Amino acid sequence: MQTSSRLKLATALVLAASAVAPALAVTSGPTSTVVYVAGNDLVLKAADGKILNYTAVPASTTFASAGKPLTFAQLKPGTELSAPVSTGSDPQVVASITVMKAKVYGTAPPDGITLTTPQGAKDFVVPAGATFMVGGKALPLTALASDVTIDATIITPAADGADTPAPVPPPLTGTLLITKADELPLAGTNLPLYGLLGFAMLLLGFAMLHVRKPASEL
Repeated sequence: MQTSSRLKLATALVLAASAVAPALAVTSGPTSTVVYVAGNDLVLKAADGKILNYTAVPASTTFASAGKPLTFAQLKPGTELSAPVSTGSDPQVVASITVMKAKVYGTAPPDGITLTTPQGAKDFVVPAGATFMVGGKALPLTALASDVTIDATIITPAADGADTPAPVPPPLTGTLLITKADELPLAGTNLPLYGLLGFAMLLLGFAMLHVRKPASEL
């Protein structure tokens, strides 16, 4: 009976580990469509319908479209990609996309901006290389003055592990900005999931050791 119980425990742990593992990887899938290209950020519609934001994409990253290689600089909204996208880092799953006109409350170069929104002052991340159209001129973040009104397309990443419906992306208006994540420990990473998987595998190892012991030792 003890051996049977341990076998059941081992089976349960294997199932728990397999349930955790798929959540660790977020990918574009075999095909995807470019939604936005802004600065060095790339927003895609993945094969499964999710909207993904790849941040700090290296300029040397190559992509495939209809079997032909493309550089990051050649990507445009609507470009169909025919191979999985790999940029060296995991993408953010996008929970919502909104377009707004707002005043600049303050800036924090190299990538921080605070806007005055209907909900109050909000912090956003500016993709490297992004510019703002003010008075018909493209200005970098460092040249923005307070109280200047800008147009922005705001993307908000989903919370870790949250299963949120994919938003319908509107046309890019103004500058792409990313809602700044709360400064919580390990926010925006897969480390908690890695820890859970490791703990499950550790328990599985202990269970298997007990299962293999001769009956005389139990």
